[in-house]
Amino acid sequence: MKTVASISFLDNHSLSMDIEAVHQLEITHPIEVDTGLWTASLLIRADSGTVAIQLLADAPEKLAVKTASQE
Repeated sequence: MKTVASISFLDNHSLSMDIEAVHQLEITHPIEVDTGLWTASLLIRADSGTVAIQLLADAPEKLAVKTASQE
């Protein structure tokens, strides 16, 4: 079995994740799970597997993915 991701906690507020051989990034459509609480999953597909990161926000537009050219 190959390691999909290596995660390091850098301090109280951030973490670092190394994933090799990434070939696709996806985000699911935001879903309201409670009043004013939205969730979506960021999927990172690599040759050795998929990493799913669950995201929470107070508005669905905060869960939109932007490319560098859109900023």
